[in-house]
Amino acid sequence: MSKRNKKTPKKKQNRLKRGADRFQEGQNKVNAEHSSIFGSYQANMFIMIFFIILTSLIYVNSLDVPFIFDDSVVRNQPGLRITQLNLENFKKAGFETIQRNRPVANITFGLNYYFHKYDVLGYHLVNILIHIATSFFLFLFIKGTLKTPALVEINYSIQIPFFAVVIWLVNPVHTQSVTFIYQRMNSLAAMFYILTLLLYITARFAERKRSKGFLAIGCLLTGILALGSKENAGTLPFVILLYEWFFFRDLRFNWSRLQSFILLGIAICLTGLTFVYLGEDPWYRLSKTFVKRDFTMYQRVLTEFRVVIYYVGLLLFPHPSRLNLDYDFSLSISVSEPLTTIVCIGTVIGCVCQAIYLAKKERLIAFCILWFFGNLVIESSVVGLEIIYEHRTYLPSMMLILMLTVLAFRYVKPDWLKISGFCIIIVFCSFWTVARNQVWSDPVVFWKDCVHKSPNKARPHSNLGFALMRRGRATEAINHFSKALQIKPDYPSAHVNMGTAMERKGNVNKAIWHYKEALKRKPDHENANYNLGVVLHRQGNTEQAFIHYSKALAQNPDNALAHNNIGVILQNRGKLKDACDHFTEAIRLNPDYTDARRNLNFISQKIGLSAGH
Repeated sequence: MSKRNKKTPKKKQNRLKRGADRFQEGQNKVNAEHSSIFGSYQANMFIMIFFIILTSLIYVNSLDVPFIFDDSVVRNQPGLRITQLNLENFKKAGFETIQRNRPVANITFGLNYYFHKYDVLGYHLVNILIHIATSFFLFLFIKGTLKTPALVEINYSIQIPFFAVVIWLVNPVHTQSVTFIYQRMNSLAAMFYILTLLLYITARFAERKRSKGFLAIGCLLTGILALGSKENAGTLPFVILLYEWFFFRDLRFNWSRLQSFILLGIAICLTGLTFVYLGEDPWYRLSKTFVKRDFTMYQRVLTEFRVVIYYVGLLLFPHPSRLNLDYDFSLSISVSEPLTTIVCIGTVIGCVCQAIYLAKKERLIAFCILWFFGNLVIESSVVGLEIIYEHRTYLPSMMLILMLTVLAFRYVKPDWLKISGFCIIIVFCSFWTVARNQVWSDPVVFWKDCVHKSPNKARPHSNLGFALMRRGRATEAINHFSKALQIKPDYPSAHVNMGTAMERKGNVNKAIWHYKEALKRKPDHENANYNLGVVLHRQGNTEQAFIHYSKALAQNPDNALAHNNIGVILQNRGKLKDACDHFTEAIRLNPDYTDARRNLNFISQKIGLSAGH
């Protein structure tokens, strides 16, 4: 008995040694093939050209899609209007706007304005180029991953990264990240995210220390750019650690002292970033994000389990009839209401546990599962964001589609059936992407689509009414504003839109009533204050008009229209110097504002000043 106990540890040591030797053999094999780890240059260029052609074909009908919904944030922020290429303007565009935590994306919008003002063609071209670059980086990253020590002996087909990336590239769900101009923040973050991982894996395969050093610096810089594009890139350090542990460490904990210091450094950086984004009291900041929401943190967390499962279904069958910008997704009030909540919670937890269980034998499958759920954690958990948006699947879906592609190559036989199946999926998804972009191309068609899919939600009705009103179809617009207010009587924006429609119909008193109703519910509503100021100004009530213009400016100091109108009132009061200041500010905010420029020239001549413009 004692002899057997003495031999057992020795057998275990020998078995571990043989496993380590096999792993080292894989490492040596990878190092020997390092020069061709990403394939030949010519083959990669061919793939790149294919991605460019395919993406151009399916997104060419998105080039004239106008600014829609949150795109107004891009148009209405003077800080994003870079007129000269200098450090001051880059700083202003990056950090003096609404989304100041996303300076990298902000600067790209500013550069778009510098080159072609508000011509949507340039904005869409940049978004499409980002999508193409992301797909190519993803292709190289997957190819490199399949050559890591943990996977190199499995001999995965080289066709896997190609089909996985092409299916991801043409998926119609991603139109919300590509065609929706504002969501460049999302796709740009994903591009830098994948580029960071690509540089990381390249550095791990590099043999010369100098190359490793340069690649490590590049990895750090692109990681910062990812985080500067959107906060969901905060998962990147964890993913890198998981990747290292899965594919280079063979799930062992034999970290060196240097690597331990690196881990500590990453932990410190993450803590620092937490304080930067959430302040000294993260819980208070998180709680504050729910103040203006119609749901609690508890309800959102429960609901997100169902949302995550819905994302999976959407990615598997992304027909345009299922795609929607403004979902009316029911809330989970408790674990059992609705009953699908507990089912989805069990499914998510079960998938994560299964990934952990499979990690040793099915390394790639396990990593893909953890990637999918891990990259949804920030936007699908405790932060008080909107319940559901399709663009949140852009980054997580990459490895989910890879996992499904790997399983198809493993279990679908014969090869012609497998390849035919992939080609059919690609063709259908390509046509569906074109069809979805066609919906995006017209604001009225787009919001009608949202109303059809979310008939009991107020915002789509209000936004459809606004789009109709801009087409001169005031009667139809009023019907939708009425529907929005019927669904949600305390909806300030619907009251403002209804007020504008009533004003255009000549019913000024009704317009004033709606503006005041909006202000009862939201006293600092910029548009309600400005529009009410305009109506009162026309009626000759300049005292009250001045008050409401000032409130609009207090909410948004960059409102050029309010500056101009205040300048007119001050001019009539004889305060010419103050009026001149407001006209000057209006022109600075909007250089094409002809009324403000005319007013400034007139008053400058009157007081003997040079307009200087």
